[in-house]
Amino acid sequence: MTRAADPPRRRRVLKLIAVERTLRGLLLLAAGVYLLFNLNEDFGKKANSIMRAVELDPRRPFLHRIVTYLHHLHASDLRIVAFGALGYGALELVEGVGLWLDQLWAEYLTIVATSLLIPVEIYELVRNPSIWKAGGLVVNIAIVAYLAWGLWRRRESRRDA
Repeated sequence: MTRAADPPRRRRVLKLIAVERTLRGLLLLAAGVYLLFNLNEDFGKKANSIMRAVELDPRRPFLHRIVTYLHHLHASDLRIVAFGALGYGALELVEGVGLWLDQLWAEYLTIVATSLLIPVEIYELVRNPSIWKAGGLVVNIAIVAYLAWGLWRRRESRRDA
């Protein structure tokens, strides 16, 4: 395995990215497992209960659409989402562990995997704008730019040596 052997300051940033990827991976894995074991649950009822518990009115048009959509989900739809969450969670976890262990391949993997999803994130942001989607997009672009910049600097320093 090839270690990246980066300067301490860059390692701290890579550790921060690794923690973010690992946490996201664990959350996605947990969501996927939960969905697989609760395929027949009425998520519309669950969402309605949660909204009422935090004093939101599920009869408001936007919230009502969410509850209605969740109420009509089929087990086959949930199974697809569950497997997607499991797969993406595993990828995020591999990225996080690889970055934490200072593996060069993990930097490349993170750049490729994150870059491939940026067009989808842009589409979703344009289609249904939200501050969370915009924030996620900015974070992912910053991560790709930072990792690409580090790889470029490493290549330039090798060429000069």
